[in-house]
Amino acid sequence: FRKAQQRMPAIPVGIHAMNFTWQATGRAEYFYEFLSLHSLDKGIMADPTVNIPLLGTVPHKASVVQVGFPCLGKQDGVAAFEVNVIIMNSEGNIILQTPQNAIFFKTCQQAECPGGCRNGGFCNERHVCECPDGFYGPHCEKALCVPRCMNGGLCITPGLCICPPGFYGINCDKANCTTTCYNGGTCFYLGKCICPSGYEGDQCEISKCHQPCRNGGKCTGKNKCKCSKGYQGDLCSKPVCEPGCGPYGTCAEPNKCQCKEGWHGRHCNKRYGASGLSALRPAGSKHRQHTPSPKRAEERHVPPESNYIW
Repeated sequence: FRKAQQRMPAIPVGIHAMNFTWQATGRAEYFYEFLSLHSLDKGIMADPTVNIPLLGTVPHKASVVQVGFPCLGKQDGVAAFEVNVIIMNSEGNIILQTPQNAIFFKTCQQAECPGGCRNGGFCNERHVCECPDGFYGPHCEKALCVPRCMNGGLCITPGLCICPPGFYGINCDKANCTTTCYNGGTCFYLGKCICPSGYEGDQCEISKCHQPCRNGGKCTGKNKCKCSKGYQGDLCSKPVCEPGCGPYGTCAEPNKCQCKEGWHGRHCNKRYGASGLSALRPAGSKHRQHTPSPKRAEERHVPPESNYIW
């Protein structure tokens, strides 16, 4: 370091780092520690940097140590900086030739970045904006919010989001709803709902069925119908007769049975002929049944049809 200091009293503007080659000789183990990497002119140059850990083992193979000196680009001038490193043996004793306290000088100039650097960023000697924590972008114009702003929110300063209408919260993750979402719907924003499967409508109040419910039934979602009184079935297409129409009738309408031929009654449990409505022919007719004429049937209040709805 001292030799470099003697040969290069002022590092030129175009040089941003210096490389030093070092290695340990013999089989002995040696250790190093950087005690100081310090800029004496903080307004012109930041603290110098090294590309290796500040404490470690001196390698037995030739290796390069790079010392960088970042000019801030804020003004023209010459900055002094200090590099202080010690070398120790395996017992922790400092070798007499060290510490090596070297003072270097770096020539810096004011830099210009097209468009400038915002939010406290500065233009370095490479004409690139170096941004402070919480900002990024070519001009340090973008703030960094963690977690990020959601739903179109804008991060204006680290950790602060400006939310669009209808949202609020630290990262605009909450919706400000003015309506109620039914059937498990989730409020999105400005009164809009995200509906679960099987529902639709502004408030998820409309159930969806692939086939419409019949006879006044209402869809309850997921292809299920809620039937009105007197009907049943998946689509409310089957009428209900209570207590039923028995084996000789079918339910045609709610509580109205359609009887098979020869049967009547509200529940199709009465048979014609069993109560004297059917007559036999006189003797010698070979036991053939006699069907009353329509006129006589009317007189006996027996309708000519064989099927009835009660």
